[in-house]
Amino acid sequence: MSLRLSSGFCQGMRLENPASVTRPTASRVRSAIWNTLQLRLPGARVLDICAGSGAVGIEALSRGASRATFVEQDKAALKALQRNLAEVERRAKNQGLTVGIQVLGKAAEQALTQCPTEGFDILWIDPPFAIISELLPRLVSELNRLGAEDSTLVVESDSADLEKIPALLDPTGQGMWDLHKQKAYGKIGVSFFSKRKNVA
Repeated sequence: MSLRLSSGFCQGMRLENPASVTRPTASRVRSAIWNTLQLRLPGARVLDICAGSGAVGIEALSRGASRATFVEQDKAALKALQRNLAEVERRAKNQGLTVGIQVLGKAAEQALTQCPTEGFDILWIDPPFAIISELLPRLVSELNRLGAEDSTLVVESDSADLEKIPALLDPTGQGMWDLHKQKAYGKIGVSFFSKRKNVA
């Protein structure tokens, strides 16, 4: 299965995707979310958790992000991701652009502890929907640490689970993420959070 990028210096690029092990973010959903965040993308540092083929982070780079960190533990997905990123780097070089790329081939809980401490402007997590209730609370402390001031967190989920996502990011009742909005795209739900201001 392949995915096609819709904008930026990688417009038209087909991404290899191991469909048997990942559930790629639908192109229309990905484009709608990045259109919403477009003004934040120039120079942004992006964290793509459960990256799969890398479509989310690669489109961010294509649209102007300066750096993207990809977290993915599945071996088949990692191979596809590395090939996709090689093509991104080739296209960027041909256009005289410099992009920062980091790949962490580990489980999210372990990988996030190795992310740069300067923080990310946009954090995007698209985990297997079946484990989201268990995974998000385990990642909260690292998401709190890694979100830069005024950062945005995007969480994909089953649209039927939208109502419970805010509580999963605030297991102690002292969370750092304020829900900005939620939107359903068919069976896919997307939650946008902003990091609470004046929280260390």
